[in-house]
Amino acid sequence: MKLPGLLGERLRVLHAERARLHGASETAVLEDADVRVECDLAGSTMCVRLRLVPEDIQFLRNGHCADFALLLARGGDAFEAHVVELTRTAAREKWDTVRQQHEWAIVRLLAIAGVLGIEIEGVVAYTAYNRDKLTRDPALLKVPVDPENTRRWAEARRTWESGRLRMDVLGRDVEHRRLPAREDGPAVVACRRRASPGDTVWVLETSESSSPASG
Repeated sequence: MKLPGLLGERLRVLHAERARLHGASETAVLEDADVRVECDLAGSTMCVRLRLVPEDIQFLRNGHCADFALLLARGGDAFEAHVVELTRTAAREKWDTVRQQHEWAIVRLLAIAGVLGIEIEGVVAYTAYNRDKLTRDPALLKVPVDPENTRRWAEARRTWESGRLRMDVLGRDVEHRRLPAREDGPAVVACRRRASPGDTVWVLETSESSSPASG
């Protein structure tokens, strides 16, 4: 059963500190693990900012979950999901977990969408980070003795650099974008309308002033 009322009224069923309705002239601030992302929403029409917490849906078998989601309105009750995970260091030993966090965030968003009576149309995943050790770590230039370790390094680098993530819950790949942040300041991103919309109409793009810290 769809909740009655406008979206702002429906959001009241969620924890007030976890959900906020933003207008197009506002900035959504995402902060966790000492990483901060400021999202200029001027390119969109309306946005729901969700702080995702694994324990919110306790019957799920996997406790991993990305930190935030921005639901950007496409018209009516249709929204596209922009899922953001914040991590200080992008490294091979963390990358498998980060990929799971993105997918299980989508599982939670589908459940939340059902409660709110909205549709999720299109998904983009983002990883914000201070240090990139997947492409910068000198150890990647060495060939590990263990063949299985070699395979894992190659797979981690391939998926990190491919710009795509497999989402089994959706039965397809989704776009993945990297958001580099400085350790002494936030990653500043702008919500821009795509020239040729595909699954999503908008994309969060890092401003030229934001650059990754050295590893």
